[in-house]
Amino acid sequence: MSYRLPNAEAYVFDFNGTLFWDESQNREAWDETAFRIRGSYLSDEEFSSLNGRTDEETVRYLIPDADSRTIFFWSMEKERLYKDICMSGSPELSPGSIPLLEKLKHEGRKMAIASSAPKCNMDWYIPCFGLDRYFSRDLIIAGRTDIKSKPDGAIYRLAFSSLGTAGSDSIVFEDSRSGVLSALDAGAGTIVRIIGEGISTIDINGIVEIGSFSSILL
Repeated sequence: MSYRLPNAEAYVFDFNGTLFWDESQNREAWDETAFRIRGSYLSDEEFSSLNGRTDEETVRYLIPDADSRTIFFWSMEKERLYKDICMSGSPELSPGSIPLLEKLKHEGRKMAIASSAPKCNMDWYIPCFGLDRYFSRDLIIAGRTDIKSKPDGAIYRLAFSSLGTAGSDSIVFEDSRSGVLSALDAGAGTIVRIIGEGISTIDINGIVEIGSFSSILL
């Protein structure tokens, strides 16, 4: 089903699972990490509840009494596994992403990324996908440990203020439940959830769900 975006002052994108469909790679890396830590993989319920959270939060879930060195070690180990898995294939932006980004850039629209991804990953994503063709570096917000993580709305409030716009005049693109709740908490005017292949819908009023950016009428 096609969807026509309403006009907005700004457009803010989550990254993982939204602009880059990497749920299977992320799941595989976290499953391997969880197995090494506790001898069992994440359940579907665990992965769903942790999806969109920071590495630190997920490691703390797996090791409740972990100190900072332990958190750092397992976070870096998970991301090493994740990158190896991604690079074993041919990573590319999700279907329909590039035409939409090109259109918004051509129209001079305000755009930002608001992601829970660690900085080491975003530093890899930027050249890998050429993200700086569409987003100013200071508007690629990721790896922030000084603000509350999703589902708190702090990262989207930061994105809106960095763009100089009100949340009510912005469209947010998300995929995870925690991300949708974050956008709602920040007062986003429109929330579009990308559900991709095999992703379940969620029962949250006031959001739009589409299969991919290819569903958006340009």
